[in-house]
Amino acid sequence: MVTILGRPGTVVVTGGASGIGLATVERLLDGVADRCAVLDLRPDREVVGRLAERFGTDRISALACDVADQDAVAGAVDRLAQAGPIAGLVNCAGTLLAKPSLDITLADLHRLFDVHVAGSLFAAQAVARTWIARNEPGAIVNLSSVASSFGWPGRLPYPIAKTGTEAMTRTLAVEWARWRIRVNAVAPGTVDSPLMAEGRRPPGVKPIEEVVDRHALGRAAAPSEIADAITFLLSESSSFMTGAVVPVDGGFTITKDSAKELTR
Repeated sequence: MVTILGRPGTVVVTGGASGIGLATVERLLDGVADRCAVLDLRPDREVVGRLAERFGTDRISALACDVADQDAVAGAVDRLAQAGPIAGLVNCAGTLLAKPSLDITLADLHRLFDVHVAGSLFAAQAVARTWIARNEPGAIVNLSSVASSFGWPGRLPYPIAKTGTEAMTRTLAVEWARWRIRVNAVAPGTVDSPLMAEGRRPPGVKPIEEVVDRHALGRAAAPSEIADAITFLLSESSSFMTGAVVPVDGGFTITKDSAKELTR
């Protein structure tokens, strides 16, 4: 088994019960990480049960945790650290909102900022403290988005949150490098995740089939494709990378709507 950072340990995945988070847990348990711990607001027992059946009950655990609650996150990570070393952290917890900018409220801003930015920071703080106390290296991967790179009408709180995530990634990378803690991020394009499914998509969010032509590859990503990039950033193969925001976007950032101009 190839271990994260060349040593055994648990990889903590926030929002690990669905979408990109779940795909990341599956990828890590499939021969990369010793163990994974899912921190999720409401971990799906059936999902966790299937993971345990597939990979072994000793390799997967799940804790109900609101990542926007700093004390709750610190307590959850402390319990995990008492059971064994933590090798990595992946911040996948997130939510969506579509609303005209003239109607945005403080509550709307908090709804996304508290989960995407504050939640990622709180989890990073908690795991970093365990590594510093043990004088061990660590790797953190945050989830950004191509939304931070362009103007997105009707979706203002989301790009604000993702831009904040990228700024946090770069700052922590510089600040924590002295402790051998690497901090990177991935910025996906459109992903075919449960949040985008019919019936679960928030009002105002377009169906996937209406936005895929913005990507050079002409399709959305599978969650597993984002998970592969996350796994790379956790591994020794990316040992000289920190503070990077890696686009995994099917060519979105180089295409946007220009592909529509192609005639053949």
